[in-house]
Amino acid sequence: MFDLKSEWNISLAGCGFTSIYYVGAFSCFLEQAPYLINGASKISGASSGSLVAAVLAIGMDLEQYCENLLSMAREARKWKLSTMHPSFNLLKIVRDSLERDLPADAHLRATGRLFVSLTKVSDRKNVLVSEFNSKAELIQVLLCSCFYPLYCGMIPPVYNGVHYVDGALSNNMPHFDLKNTITVCPFSGESDVCPRESTFNFHEYRQNNTSIKFNTSNLHRVIMSFLPPEPQVMAEICRDGYMDALRFLREAGVMTQVDCPSASCCEFVNESTEAIDAAETESTKTLLIGRLNPPPKHHWWLDAQSIKNLPTPIKKVLCEACKERHAGSLYSQVTELLPLRLVSYLFLPVELAYSITKRFLNWLPEMPSDLCWIYGLAADMCRQSWK
Repeated sequence: MFDLKSEWNISLAGCGFTSIYYVGAFSCFLEQAPYLINGASKISGASSGSLVAAVLAIGMDLEQYCENLLSMAREARKWKLSTMHPSFNLLKIVRDSLERDLPADAHLRATGRLFVSLTKVSDRKNVLVSEFNSKAELIQVLLCSCFYPLYCGMIPPVYNGVHYVDGALSNNMPHFDLKNTITVCPFSGESDVCPRESTFNFHEYRQNNTSIKFNTSNLHRVIMSFLPPEPQVMAEICRDGYMDALRFLREAGVMTQVDCPSASCCEFVNESTEAIDAAETESTKTLLIGRLNPPPKHHWWLDAQSIKNLPTPIKKVLCEACKERHAGSLYSQVTELLPLRLVSYLFLPVELAYSITKRFLNWLPEMPSDLCWIYGLAADMCRQSWK
């Protein structure tokens, strides 16, 4: 049972594009029990979980992370091979969003509170980083934690002269063993906040401090972690995160707020709350609520149930993503026709050759140092094998 009398921590597992689950879960925390995040001693994460952990530790808006994640998924869906296409550079997109959105003092806010899980390439041991000397250093640590070999590239990023890869490969749930740690994971298992399913489970798999049950739902989630689903599906994952977090808060008895319906996504007016609070009589308040929050319109591009209970800013981001996906331009609708799609696939080898050549030319300035590192790594592996 969760104990509020002693210090507590929050730990997030790596999960790729299904980290939209964390947006729903922690928006519930911020809405119903904000002190759980504000008072946490350590907020730790691995891979994509470290990005959300950084958002929470620094105090950024979750809707901004949600918008960036949906934009990243939209960029991946532009290519025929999705994230596997050579032209899709996941790490560059993550770096650009971090450089744009992180405040100048992000490293000061994160130091001592944010713990990022990394895996050292040389000995495959886990390293937890919690001290950051600059914003650029914080970004580099987060990039190292998100670098999944082959999926993100061939040469791992460097932090303090050492190559690191995805922290989930050595410790996917940092501080899992510490007392009073709230573990959050979008895969059904034994985490505090996770999906609970009635489907048949073949086996429970536990590795790198993460509990994952073998079932068809988790298999689908693993695929979506690497290949981003449609915005409608991501909205449903976000809603599931909110409801799972709400269930945890109720069972732990730590809720401080009461349930209240939120406004619809597109009809929300920022000034509505202030105007309603300023009203003196109940009749005036009722009238203002009717004027400032009119009945929601039917949005055919998004199922209303998939964003039910979510905070209004998150609803608006998800609604806009689904609307943009379904609206599209005349050009995108024409190119979806079967004959044109077949022609485009015939030119796929040429497109791949061009993309690979372009990435190779961009790699040329760093080739000497990278080749020296690969040679040294191969030599170390040979020496260890000989021993």
